[in-house]
Amino acid sequence: MSLAVEPTDLAGVAQQHGPAAYVLTTGADGRPRVIHVAVDVANDGTISAVVGRSAAANAIDRPNVCVLWPTAPDGFSLIADGTAIVDGEPGPGTPITVTVTSAVRHRPARSHG
Repeated sequence: MSLAVEPTDLAGVAQQHGPAAYVLTTGADGRPRVIHVAVDVANDGTISAVVGRSAAANAIDRPNVCVLWPTAPDGFSLIADGTAIVDGEPGPGTPITVTVTSAVRHRPARSHG
């Protein structure tokens, strides 16, 4: 079950999930790269984070990224897709800004077992 989240509502929804999330990028070989970082969500839905060298390099070459917050107490996780802009050269603490194109709160399907 998924519930759409408007970018302008993302900051409020993200507060329910906490200040850290997973940023998913794609490497040159097509493999996903996942890192856990502190994130900040602006009132317009823009996400800011500081990532490492590999994630920054991936985001420069392949700017479509996903930000995933762990499950909140109500059982929903929060997933935001967007386009990343990297501020500076990739290094150990490189700022990125993600312009969100879509976001959903997602509750996993129940097993049939």
